[in-house]
Amino acid sequence: MSPKRPRYSSVKGWTIPLILGAIAISMVLIACGSPDQPAQAGGASTGSSASSQQPASGSSGGGASTGSSVSSQQPASGSSGGGESMPVAMNTSEYATLKGDIEIDGSSTVFPITEAVAEEFGKLTEGNVRVTVGVSGTGGGFKKFCNGETQISDASRPIKASEVQLCEEAGLEYIEIPVAIDGLTVIVNKDNTWAQCMTVEELNTMWAPEAEDVVTQWDQVRPGWPSDEMEMYAPGVDSGTFDYFTETIGGESGASRGDFTASEDDNLIIQGVSGGKNGVGYLGYAYYVENADKLKAVEIDGGSGCTAPTDIAINNGTYAPLSRPLFIYVRKDAATTPHIAEFIRYFLGSEGQGLAAEVGYIPYPQSVYDLALAKFENGTTGTVFGGDNPMHGPVEDILANSQQPASGSSGGGASMPVAMNTSEYATLKGDIEIDGSSTVFPITEAVAEEFGKLTEGNVRVTVGVSGTGGGFKKFCNGETQISDASRPIKASEVQLCEEAGLEYIEIPVAIDGLTVIVNKDNTWAQCMTVEELNTMWAPEAEDVVTQWDQVRPGWPSDEMEMYAPGVDSGTFDYFTETIGGESGASRGDFTASEDDNLIIQGVSGGKNGVGYLGYAYYVENADKLKAVEIDGGSGCTAPTDIAINNGTYAPLSRPLFIYVRKDAATTPHIAEFIRYFLGSEGQGLAAEVGYIPYPQSVYDLALAKFENGTTGTVFGGDNPMHGPVEDILANSQ
Repeated sequence: MSPKRPRYSSVKGWTIPLILGAIAISMVLIACGSPDQPAQAGGASTGSSASSQQPASGSSGGGASTGSSVSSQQPASGSSGGGESMPVAMNTSEYATLKGDIEIDGSSTVFPITEAVAEEFGKLTEGNVRVTVGVSGTGGGFKKFCNGETQISDASRPIKASEVQLCEEAGLEYIEIPVAIDGLTVIVNKDNTWAQCMTVEELNTMWAPEAEDVVTQWDQVRPGWPSDEMEMYAPGVDSGTFDYFTETIGGESGASRGDFTASEDDNLIIQGVSGGKNGVGYLGYAYYVENADKLKAVEIDGGSGCTAPTDIAINNGTYAPLSRPLFIYVRKDAATTPHIAEFIRYFLGSEGQGLAAEVGYIPYPQSVYDLALAKFENGTTGTVFGGDNPMHGPVEDILANSQQPASGSSGGGASMPVAMNTSEYATLKGDIEIDGSSTVFPITEAVAEEFGKLTEGNVRVTVGVSGTGGGFKKFCNGETQISDASRPIKASEVQLCEEAGLEYIEIPVAIDGLTVIVNKDNTWAQCMTVEELNTMWAPEAEDVVTQWDQVRPGWPSDEMEMYAPGVDSGTFDYFTETIGGESGASRGDFTASEDDNLIIQGVSGGKNGVGYLGYAYYVENADKLKAVEIDGGSGCTAPTDIAINNGTYAPLSRPLFIYVRKDAATTPHIAEFIRYFLGSEGQGLAAEVGYIPYPQSVYDLALAKFENGTTGTVFGGDNPMHGPVEDILANSQ
C-alpha cells in the first residue's frame, strides 16, 4: 500500500476539479472492489483479536478482572461486558453476507491505514459493503462526525474539548480507539547538509508565532548554519498533525507562525520541501518513509540525544517528543451494526495491524489491540485521551485503567478467580519458602509482610537472599516453592530443574534500572558510556585498569575502590552480559558481596568508591551516593522511574522475575499469594520499595499465564525471546 493518493487542498484553482474527480473515482474503487475477485486479503481468517487471537481478560489487583482481552492465552472467549462472549472470527465466506455503507472522514495521516483496511475489507465482502474514506483533516472530520455525516472519524490527535461539546450537543456518543503509532517527522531537502539534528527549542524558535517574519534564515535557528532563507511547508490548521506539532513543540495547540505554505495534502508538502535546497516542513512518518528517496528526516533531540524516526524508536518512545498515537472514533449507534462491527474487528485484528505496518506506521503490541477491542465490544464511550481532562502515559495503561471491568476467561474455559474479601485471607494456612535475588528481595519481602498480615499469621512466608544463582539451586532441589530472580533462568539451571522433574511458571513482576553508583564527593564521573564501563569492568582490566584516568583521560589518577555483587547474583550476570557481552565476564579484583548494603557501605565510605546494584537500593540511599548517568548511544540518561519504564535508560533497564513451582501453584495459600503479588497491592509495593511496575496489561498476561499453568521459560534457557515484555508474554502462552 502506498501513502500517495489524490487529495484536495487549497491550491491552484484549476487543480481542484481534477483532484476531486480523482478522489471520487478512488472512493468508488475502494468501496466497491471487484465483484469478480475472490475474497482473500491475507488469509482465511479476519485476524481480529476475536479471531486468531482468542482473547481472555486478565485479572487486575487482587484478582479483580480488568476488562482487557488477552491475545495469547489458550482459546477462551473473553467477556465483552454485560456477560456476553466476545464474537468469534468470521469465516471468509461469511463476510459476503454483510451489506451496507460506511462513511469515514478525517485525518490525512490516518487515511493510508483506513484506505488500506477499507480496500481489503471490501474485497472480503465482495463489494457488498461500500466504504468511502474522505480526507478533511482531523478537525474537519470531527465536524462531519459530530454532525452525523459519518460513522467513523480518522484522527491524528485526540478529540478536543470543543469537539466533545459539539458531539454532546448533537446527542452523539462515540467509542475512542487507538489504532497505531506515528512518528511526526521533520523533513528537509536532500541537499541540506546542516540540519542533521534539531532540539525541541530550535524547532520552537523556527515555528513559534513570534518567529513570523522574524526568524526567516537558517542561521537564526542555529548560529553557523547558512544565512539562506528557509522555505517552510506544513499541514493546515484543520490537521491533527498541525495541532500535535504546535502543542508538542510550542506548548499550545495551534500556536504557530503563519508565514508558511499550508496544505492538508502531505504530497504537496513533500513536493515543496523536495523542490528547493532550503525546504523544511513536517508530516507523518509514513509519508516520509514513502518518499525517503526525495527527503531527509531530521533527528530530534528531546533531551536525551539526537534520535532519528525509526520503527523501533517510535515504538519504544525514544523518538521523543514526536511519537504520537493515531485514532479512529466510532459512533456508538453505528457500532452494533453488523457490517460496521466486523469492519472494526478487522481493523483491530492482525490483518489491520499488518496493513498499518505496510503503509508505514507502527502497530502497537497485541495487548493494546486486545484492550481496544474489549473497549469496543463493551461499548465504552467518551474520551480518555482528549477532552478537558486527558489521561497521560503509555497507551496500554490508559486503555487498561479507563474501561469498565469485564470478566475474562483463563485457559481451558475456567473463569479467572475473583478477589478474596479481606476476611477470607484468614482462612488460608501454610508455609511458603522463597529464596534468590537480593534485587527482588525488597519487593518479595514487602509483599510477604502485607500478605502475612492479611492471613493473620496463618501463612508464614520466609524470604532468603542467596542471589539469583543460589536461589535457583535451592529451587531446583525442591527446597523452595518460589525463586526470586533478577535475570531469566539459565540453560544450566533449566537442565537442573528438568533432571529433578520440577516444572515451573516464569513470571515477570517489575522493572529495575541497574544503577552505577559513585561516592557523593566524586565530581568527575557524572556520565559514562557503555564502552567506558567495559574498560573498567572487563576481565582484561584486572590489575591493569586501576585508576580513573585509565577509564577517561582527564579524570584523576586516583586508585578506584570497586564494589559489586558476587558471582551468584543475577545483577552480576546481567551487568557483565550487558556491558561486556558475556555473562560472568568480569575482572575479579573488586570487593564482592551478595549483600547490597555492603556495596553501599563500601562506595559511600571513600571518595574513589564505585560499584553497581539495583535501582531500589540506590533510591533508598540517594543521600549517601550518586547515580552515574549512562550513555548507551543516545546521550547521557539518569536512572529515573520514567527513563527506566520507557526504555530510554539503556541498556541497563531489566525485567525482574519470580519462578513458581507448578506443583505448588495450585495450593490455595500459594495461589492467593501469587495473585496478591500480581495485583494492585503487589504493584504498589513494588513501586514503594523503588522499582517500576509494568503497565496493567502485563500483569493481566502474567496472571493469565499463572492461572493457565503455562510452564517453562521464554525469557531464558537456550533460546530466549527478545523484545518488550508484554509482547513476549502475549506471544508465548
